Amino acid sequence: MFPTAPATPAPAKPDPLEEYLSSLLPSSDLAPQALHRAMRHAVFPGGKRIRPRLLLTVAAACAADEAETELAMHAACAIELIHSASLVHDDLPCFDDARQRRGLPTVHVLYGEPLAVLAGDALLTRAFELLAETPPRLARRALRIVKLLGRATGSLEGIIGGQSLEQVDFGTDIIDRYHAMKTAALFRLAAEAGATAAGATDAGAWGEVGHSLGLAYQLADDLCDAVGSAEAAGKPVRRDTSLGRPNAVVATGEQATRQRLQSLLDQVVVRTHQLAAEPKPLLELIVELTGHFLRTTT
Repeated sequence: MFPTAPATPAPAKPDPLEEYLSSLLPSSDLAPQALHRAMRHAVFPGGKRIRPRLLLTVAAACAADEAETELAMHAACAIELIHSASLVHDDLPCFDDARQRRGLPTVHVLYGEPLAVLAGDALLTRAFELLAETPPRLARRALRIVKLLGRATGSLEGIIGGQSLEQVDFGTDIIDRYHAMKTAALFRLAAEAGATAAGATDAGAWGEVGHSLGLAYQLADDLCDAVGSAEAAGKPVRRDTSLGRPNAVVATGEQATRQRLQSLLDQVVVRTHQLAAEPKPLLELIVELTGHFLRTTT
């Protein structure tokens, strides 16, 4: 008998989010090519895509229909472009002066500082443009999400204001505000935008769920930086101290930070059960994130 040939593994199923992101960004062949290459380098390959996945999962938990899911996908891509833009700017020499991101050279290392600034700006503007490319019957919801995007990226409550707080002397009283603006703002946006896309009447309550999850994410990041290892984190640690950035572990201690992290995750689980028409997918995402937190903070 002839030996049985090994089964050919099935090709990996394309990820709709990755396909959407790629299709919505300008091709690197289009002029100005260098700028478009820098933009795509900033977005691909991505990380865990936590924020857009949160948005899409909340939309599903709120029973979004096909058109609402399309709006949610555009909003999810917009959030990921905003997040990617913030990382490009964070990595610049005038801020963190990071040489690598996800194991690859950062945008300014490959393309220079001027193009890195412009790439971040272009990703931000493309994010807002995406929400004009949504189903006409959902235009009012898209406009509401545009307002949420502006709030989450702006100076009063958003990531740009949070970045500016790094330029002032820190006290323990400013850490909560810094974490809320620099990190939790995009998580709040993701959850509230997902609910808004689905037409939920309790979108604001979903925003609070996202806010709590974002704070938990930042506390885990602080723990990772303060007491974790570079191997587990997949990035350099002890950077907050060397850069003079606020860190909850430094301010309140490791035990208190872990207790607050667990309390926030517990709140998220309780509120998900209360709000979601179908809580299982979101609970699975929370379990995944909790496992990631544990791996990187021990």
